[in-house]
Amino acid sequence: MKKIAYLWLLLAATAANAQTGKSLRFVNHTEFGGLFGRVKYNNPYSGNQEQVDSKTSLTIQTFNGLQLDRRLSAGVTLGMDWYKAALLNPVAGGVRYDLAGRKNVQLFGTLDAGYAFTWFHDDSEGFDTKGGLMINPGLGIKVGKPRTAAFTLALTYKRQEAHVTKTPLWDQKERFEDRVYNRLALRLGVSF
Repeated sequence: MKKIAYLWLLLAATAANAQTGKSLRFVNHTEFGGLFGRVKYNNPYSGNQEQVDSKTSLTIQTFNGLQLDRRLSAGVTLGMDWYKAALLNPVAGGVRYDLAGRKNVQLFGTLDAGYAFTWFHDDSEGFDTKGGLMINPGLGIKVGKPRTAAFTLALTYKRQEAHVTKTPLWDQKERFEDRVYNRLALRLGVSF
């Protein structure tokens, strides 16, 4: 399903640009940074009282696509997110759009939506972690001349799902946990 969606996106981009006679330009945007959030959970060691902790995780991603017009580029985003209990690999369709700015400093919008896999995650015995849907909208600043390499700083909201099946305890028939990672992402990158 995801491959078909990507092919449709690529086909639409090619068809939309076929009438102009311009060649499409390759675009890459590689970023790394942190995922910041607060987590509320029941602590079984304190009588199932709710506990709130701040969490910080590492993230890296690369967007590879085609420049469809002067401001819009579309493509595929691949990444790795190191959460405390899961290593997730999001694969998403992505869009980058230059909103406003001067020649050397531009404000841009970003949107990635897709699915996170667990290709590099290694579960403990009795656990089975699966990825889930992911969406990542945000804004950023690009510093550099248009159509050349530029440094970027992006602030985004990342929502990512995961499902963990656990070994049942005592009289349980099944035991699982549906996780939703809601994080504020701050990334530094380079774009060309």
